[in-house]
Amino acid sequence: MRSSFLNRIHHTVLAATMLFAFTATSVHAESEKLRVRMDFSAWGMHAAMHLALQKGWFKDAGLDVEIQDGTGTINTLQLVAVGQMDIGQVQLGTMAIAKENGLDLISIAGFARKGDLAVLVDEKLDVKSPADLIGKKLVCFTTSPWAPFIDPYFKASDVPKSKTNVVMVAPSAMISTYASGNSDGFLSQAPFGQPMVAKVRPAKTLLLADSGINFPSYGLVTTPKALAERGDAIKKFTQIQVKAWEYIYAGHEDEAVAAIVAQRPNAKLDPEILRGQIAAYREFFESPSQKGAPFGAQNDADWVAAIQSMEQVGAIKPGHKPSDYYTNAMLAN
Repeated sequence: MRSSFLNRIHHTVLAATMLFAFTATSVHAESEKLRVRMDFSAWGMHAAMHLALQKGWFKDAGLDVEIQDGTGTINTLQLVAVGQMDIGQVQLGTMAIAKENGLDLISIAGFARKGDLAVLVDEKLDVKSPADLIGKKLVCFTTSPWAPFIDPYFKASDVPKSKTNVVMVAPSAMISTYASGNSDGFLSQAPFGQPMVAKVRPAKTLLLADSGINFPSYGLVTTPKALAERGDAIKKFTQIQVKAWEYIYAGHEDEAVAAIVAQRPNAKLDPEILRGQIAAYREFFESPSQKGAPFGAQNDADWVAAIQSMEQVGAIKPGHKPSDYYTNAMLAN
């Protein structure tokens, strides 16, 4: 009788073990792989991505998300367009330029909806307008989101580019070149650059948007082909990113900083700089035309303004409409 009882226990345990193994295998089999490429190496604007991974929100949704650091917005756009990456987090203005050059891309979420590109110059210099940049040495890099807009910026500002000195350096050398005093300024995103140099050589900013060239900043992009083939997974991913940014700006900035540091332990990131970047971006999350709009949502008014400003400086050809550039379909339940 004791033997019969033990046999029943054995079979019960064996069945439970097999059920668990089957369930685990099924869950794993259902996990969908998404390859996500960032614009650059880890910084504050990557907070929602790393936080969602750290908290297991992607895994809970049945997604297996691989996050890769990038080497510039332009390179990321190219990789997404040819299908080597499923999603990119990039500058959306640069995406518009990429579409003009034949890359089939579309934005599925816009987070930093106010233009953030800026010329950053030493606070000690008497620079109050673009005209004061004449004779100044500025550094940038070829895959920067600034690259397509350098000439249009000086043209819109009535500053002859020949009278300025814009030098292209390696991406990793841009900040150090400025910090060491080997340039008067650098071209970057204001909320990225100011916290980076605040301790060593504080900088003031001239926003590109103040010259009349304004467009949405950071968001998520993919291809129409990927949406058609993997729309469900991309929708889950996008909504998790919205949730992550809402969580961060509800008072969890420090948790977001810790997630970035934990996900990139070898990068020797400065938590104070990361937090400064996250805090500085909050005002850029506001849509210029629709105050209080939900995170991630884009609108025609912002894109009409962007299209007009980019057409005026010749960055894109006339005839485009907002729906050419974005969809909010991934945000709707």
